[in-house]
Amino acid sequence: MRINSYNVIFNICLKMKTISNNLNASLSLLVSSGLLLGAFFLEFYLSLLPCDLCIKQRIIHISILILSLLVFPLSIFSNLKFIMLSILNLLWLGSSILAFYHFGIEKKFWKGFSECSSNLIFNENTLDQLLAKSPIRCDETQFEIVNISLAGWNGIFSLGIFIILSYLLYKTYKVSK
Repeated sequence: MRINSYNVIFNICLKMKTISNNLNASLSLLVSSGLLLGAFFLEFYLSLLPCDLCIKQRIIHISILILSLLVFPLSIFSNLKFIMLSILNLLWLGSSILAFYHFGIEKKFWKGFSECSSNLIFNENTLDQLLAKSPIRCDETQFEIVNISLAGWNGIFSLGIFIILSYLLYKTYKVSK
């Protein structure tokens, strides 16, 4: 009876070690999928259509999901794992930069690119311009929580995860050397 309980404890410790070895990827997978599920819920159930920058932010989060899933089977190669986790960390930094840029456009801190605003030049090509643009403007906030738009919350979460993953990456590879 005692041997079985020790085996169970040993197996739990091994599983915990596997999770802690891939904590960066696990955390990225969890947070990015939560942000994407929230965005899709708001789009499909509350009819909040995404603008061009929102779609670009989703592309970054899909990239984070794919890379996070690739870390698990490839984690046996330590050099490759370090490179993949570094790229994952840079994707989180890119997500926060794009999200804060989007938030700045929404709060009118700066102007967005031509695809984000409705600056139209009225001439013979006005209809072509209208058809080429997304009907959802990046400079109009559709939904806010505590006076912060979803782009702002994405930036806050992405920056927080970037800081946490940077610390974990530094801690992991400082100990190994």
